[in-house]
Amino acid sequence: MSSRIPPRRARRSRLALRCAIAFALPLAGAAPAHSQAPTGSASVAISPGPLGAALAAYAANAGVLLSFDPALTQGLHTAGLSGSYPFEEGLRRLLTGSGLTPQRRSDGSYTLRPEPQGATTLPAVTVHGAAETAWGPVGGYVARRSATGTKTDTPLIETPQSISVVSREQIEDTGAASLGEALRYTAGILSQEGNDRTTDGFVMRGFQLSGYGGIYRDGMKYMGNVYDGTQEPYGMERVEVLRGAASVLYGQASPGGLVNVTSKLPTAEPLHELRTSLGNHSRYELATDHGGKLTEDGTWTYRLTALARDSDTMVDYVPDDRTYIAPALRWQPSAATSMTFLGTYQRTRTAYVYGLPAIGTLEDSSQGRIPTRRFTGEPGYDKSETRFYDIGYRFEHAFNDAVTVRQNLRYFSSRNELPSVNLGGFVPGTGDTVIDRGAQDRVDHSDNFVVDTQLQFKGLTGPLAHTLLAGVDYAHRRHRSERYNRTLAPLDLYHPVYGAEPGVRVPALNSSTSSDDRLGVYLQDQVKIADKWVLLLGGRYDWSSERTNAIFFDAKEKTDSEAFTGRAGLVYLADNGLAPFVSFSQSFEPTSGVDRGGSPFKPTRGEQYEAGVRYQPAGSDTLISASVYQLTQKNVLTPDPLFPMDFQVQTGEVRSRGFELEARSAVGAHGRIIASYAYTNAEITRSNNPAEVGQRRGMTPRNTVSLWGDYRLAALGLPRMRIGAGVRYIGSTLGLFNTAIEVPSYTIVDAMMSYDAGPWQFTLNANNLTDRVYVASYSYGAFYGPRRSVIGTLAYRW
Repeated sequence: MSSRIPPRRARRSRLALRCAIAFALPLAGAAPAHSQAPTGSASVAISPGPLGAALAAYAANAGVLLSFDPALTQGLHTAGLSGSYPFEEGLRRLLTGSGLTPQRRSDGSYTLRPEPQGATTLPAVTVHGAAETAWGPVGGYVARRSATGTKTDTPLIETPQSISVVSREQIEDTGAASLGEALRYTAGILSQEGNDRTTDGFVMRGFQLSGYGGIYRDGMKYMGNVYDGTQEPYGMERVEVLRGAASVLYGQASPGGLVNVTSKLPTAEPLHELRTSLGNHSRYELATDHGGKLTEDGTWTYRLTALARDSDTMVDYVPDDRTYIAPALRWQPSAATSMTFLGTYQRTRTAYVYGLPAIGTLEDSSQGRIPTRRFTGEPGYDKSETRFYDIGYRFEHAFNDAVTVRQNLRYFSSRNELPSVNLGGFVPGTGDTVIDRGAQDRVDHSDNFVVDTQLQFKGLTGPLAHTLLAGVDYAHRRHRSERYNRTLAPLDLYHPVYGAEPGVRVPALNSSTSSDDRLGVYLQDQVKIADKWVLLLGGRYDWSSERTNAIFFDAKEKTDSEAFTGRAGLVYLADNGLAPFVSFSQSFEPTSGVDRGGSPFKPTRGEQYEAGVRYQPAGSDTLISASVYQLTQKNVLTPDPLFPMDFQVQTGEVRSRGFELEARSAVGAHGRIIASYAYTNAEITRSNNPAEVGQRRGMTPRNTVSLWGDYRLAALGLPRMRIGAGVRYIGSTLGLFNTAIEVPSYTIVDAMMSYDAGPWQFTLNANNLTDRVYVASYSYGAFYGPRRSVIGTLAYRW
């Protein structure tokens, strides 16, 4: 039968959606909470909700008389407030977008009045220190602190290495439905396989990062294999990108950098959200998020995040169904001690979309272009059904103001049934329309245990203020991939007829079991000199042992590695908010295999030199970062000069040079903007194959540009409405494994509209607004980029 219209599938997850509601509603709290604080700069925690109630709670917390006509705030909603602010500044922040402004009376009390028509409200002043932590929410789009670059709660402006932080609010405003989409407006990072729903893989600064070596959760290695699944954006508080060599804190890692996702954590302030989304491709989704105190004194707090989705995709017979639940519980008996328990369960049903031939995607075939909806597998056979769970904790205890111990631990387990159809060449005599196929039954199991223990010491030696961090981390991973090859009838890519039965199962020789143990010790000192200079020094030693056994025949492989890596950086903190920096950092990655003498390969080594500048004026919602770098990877495999067809040696080298610019800022009282540009020149600089020397790296555009902005229409008399738009340009790339193939550049436009009505919020996201058809990347095959998606979301927060 033809595949022109995909069959309607039963909505199996409706029961799951109802269960999510039933489970969430009993946990709902009612009243917002606030913390005790003295007058002046008061520490507050006002949760999102009705504006009138939030104002009353805020004034009571500060002990200030605030009187106003309730009709002024009727139906208005506030995004809340968390941090330490002078009273009037915090009041203006709560009133953002309401069309109201505070007025101070002669007796020291306050009232409210409508903003004059045409008036311009100055940007709110930010007070640093208490409003944000490195592991907590970001207010708006501009983060000020991060732990990804240092493993300590450090201002971004004091970190001598490039870092980007994507906030929860940015994830929601841009309508990100995957980790890759959350990073679309981040400088210099590109998703690896277009519209793939089975993996989170990226290319950054010319190098691949994915799976075990490049994707982290809460500062720890997460999944054990690239096919263990994808992370759910609704469970992310923030996403951080650390660019360049970073093994000094994380052990084995790609020289390109790493991506670290921060989980939603328990909160003492009541937080409740229920939202539903509908979209094209028959998308139905229900999500809920709750947090608050379980005991009156706040010793026990919780967070519960859950989601259920039933959806098709742009490709026929490929679903995007998911059930996700992430409970978190915190015990904090005192300000010095806390233990946070975290867990996740996720089940995803989709299918791997195999790469298409260049003929029919990058160039016309005799029948034109292959439709973007084309499914090349067999309905009922191809699937990726992943179930994973993780459980762990974050412990912290401060012995005193100087000494703190932390331990983070997680166990992760995944099972993925991944039977899929693969494509070969065109069938001889059929031109460029009928393609050979094969099939492979595949089941993967992964387990990953990680623990990271840190001792932090703060102290003074004369004029030097030290933050000294000593740590040891250990990781144990096991992965089993059992596969069976099968024959399958060819398929006409333009007039498909499905129903072919896969042939007899034959054990696949690449089936294997592997395990590895990784142990690292590290030491880092952040030295602040006269509040003007920050010197960062760090060193680490790693031991790695990996064992691989074939399943269906007698073959074993063992790789033991050791490596020392270091980092040094210097930042100057100018009074006007400028912070230039320089740094040197190293990385390493174990390399599997042996040379012709039977000796195991050494790890590849990365070295990065980087210089940059950040600009973050005091009291502003602005952060501008720029950097230039040279990144070199050595010990790269290249053909053995004596036996080039049979063996390899480690005399190859890859070098990447580039420039990156990223700006995040408020624009006036009601606008915000994110802009980024990256230039990347990555090429092979040494190889025993002369044709490769000077060859540009695959899947690495020389130029990428992005711009996103949103604006609240308060000046037009519509303070409850926001509009946003973005544009993304990706320059031309070469194939990842076949650099003779070139993928043309493309430009994508996104848009957003949001309307607040008290506790209700309606948001409409349109990604790829013009529905452009394009090839996003080429690895072993061509991958189309996502077609237009339109998703409407209705949220209720209380």
